[in-house]
Amino acid sequence: MNEKIRYIQSAIHILKSLGMPSAQQNERSALCLLALLNMAPGKRWSDAENPLIGITP
Repeated sequence: MNEKIRYIQSAIHILKSLGMPSAQQNERSALCLLALLNMAPGKRWSDAENPLIGITP
């Protein structure tokens, strides 16, 4: 199985575990979660980040 697909499936599992509505338990929401955690292929979940992301420069 492709590493990217495994990351997406894991993120969907996390969304389900958090009790997100079924409409948000999808690939798009999983990709958003991965982006917010600054996760990239090859990166371990233990290396997930919590960067401060503002809406203004």
